[in-house]
Amino acid sequence: MVENIDNSKELHTWEILHGHLVNHMQERPHFMPSGRLKSRKKIDYRQVIENASRSMIRFKKPERLIKMIVRVITEQVGVNHAGVLLYRDNKRSYVLIDSKGDIGHKIPIGYIRIPQVNPLVSIFSEKKSFLFDERGVLTADNLKIVLKDKELLKKHQELKEKINQIRKEMELLNANICIPAYFKRKLLGILILGPKTSGKKFDSEELGFFVTLANDAAMAITNAQLIENLQDKVKEVAMLYEREHRLFIHTSIALAAAIDARDPYTSGHTERVTHYSLCIADELNEKKEINNFEKFKEDLHIAALLHDIGKIGIRDNILNKRRLLTRSEQQIIMKHPAIGAAILQPIRELGDIIWAVKHHQEKHDGSGYPAGLKGDEIHLMARIISVADTFDAMTTDRPYRKKKKAIAAVKEIEKQAGKQFDPEIAEAFLRAYKKGVVI
Repeated sequence: MVENIDNSKELHTWEILHGHLVNHMQERPHFMPSGRLKSRKKIDYRQVIENASRSMIRFKKPERLIKMIVRVITEQVGVNHAGVLLYRDNKRSYVLIDSKGDIGHKIPIGYIRIPQVNPLVSIFSEKKSFLFDERGVLTADNLKIVLKDKELLKKHQELKEKINQIRKEMELLNANICIPAYFKRKLLGILILGPKTSGKKFDSEELGFFVTLANDAAMAITNAQLIENLQDKVKEVAMLYEREHRLFIHTSIALAAAIDARDPYTSGHTERVTHYSLCIADELNEKKEINNFEKFKEDLHIAALLHDIGKIGIRDNILNKRRLLTRSEQQIIMKHPAIGAAILQPIRELGDIIWAVKHHQEKHDGSGYPAGLKGDEIHLMARIISVADTFDAMTTDRPYRKKKKAIAAVKEIEKQAGKQFDPEIAEAFLRAYKKGVVI
């Protein structure tokens, strides 16, 4: 089992790439330390790289991809040491992400950082092709050859010191070979390889394979980083939304409390209606009309908190009247759902919440207000709030009447199912009441 790979798809991908490289080695027996395989069929490098590239893009974490590459190289290719330096924006350096092998670094990964000005890094952006082989690979052997070229060193007097600095860095990293990994001409990272366990030198085809592997890995790492950055942004937006959402909920609660405070007889009304509404909703969690139940409950929560916000526009002498309202006063009170919707209308993000506020006084048979809607014409949230609102009104004292007992109010709701209330919503309320959650 591969450490640090807990995603089944990524584990499968590792096995695929592992298999490709094993096949590669079986077809090139000098890759194997024992040399026990006799077959010398030439490998199709293009096919190996194509298969490896397809496997790489499935990794969603750059570190996991790098660990897989380093592990396969050290265990299957027969290298004493392999590691990967990857550029990190937040460090402004190339950081050793993974290192493995008999002579690999034992210090914590991420501790080794090489800044961009370090000669080992900067040399890859300079136009001194004579330091590299024909593939752009930096080798310790090639650096030795350059140091022996006195004519070349005369032309480039600063070169000797720079080469010695590079050799020192390579020795510290236990690197015989450094292979740059580019993406869109940007040096994304460096694959470092120690000597082969067999003691032999890497041949031309092997180096070509590693160069292509490094650049394909650079593309896969870039894609993984883009995904990772996008996920971070999504989390950031989600956290921002959560904070904004909590703030809006608290604001809604404060508004509801302010409305309730205008009439001592309705103190706590909004809080109770909200609780009853959410209890009813819990009984409807499998309703087809609800696509996203959690989102629906969030919206219902806000709608219930704001259902009476339109009462802000009703005069106190009507709202706090201790006797039965006159017909004209009733008509004024009946405007509060429309007033509430008008207040909320500029906040487009509220969407269906506005319809719930506007139509929570509609009735199933079409005898409600303000639009005389009936049945499914009434928004589901409004139908739920209607039952919750009525139950609370019946079970609390009013200046012109005493409250009913809960059981009597429940029977009234049962009686009005199909008339004032949606039968399905009334039934959901009854189930919640019998469970003891409507209290």
